[in-house]
Amino acid sequence: MDQHLMQILQAASGVLGGLIMLAAFVLLWWKSHSPWLLLAVAGEGISLLCRLAFSVAAASMTAIPFLLMFWSLTGLLTAAGLLGYAIDESNKRP
Repeated sequence: MDQHLMQILQAASGVLGGLIMLAAFVLLWWKSHSPWLLLAVAGEGISLLCRLAFSVAAASMTAIPFLLMFWSLTGLLTAAGLLGYAIDESNKRP
């Protein structure tokens, strides 16, 4: 398969996966209004923006190492939000 097509498919699958996760977090937040899920939504939204920026301008993203570190930290925000929500929900149920 053409190398350019493979790069486009790889970038599109990452963005699509991020959009699906963002939609799932928003739907969960819509029902519960948990601040933990709001943190997960923010983290995933920022991560999605970074993923789009990397897909469009990879050279610019790799030229500034801080941006790559920032992108990694957004995953940590998402994970912390999900963990906080899971702990809250597990404490509510008997």
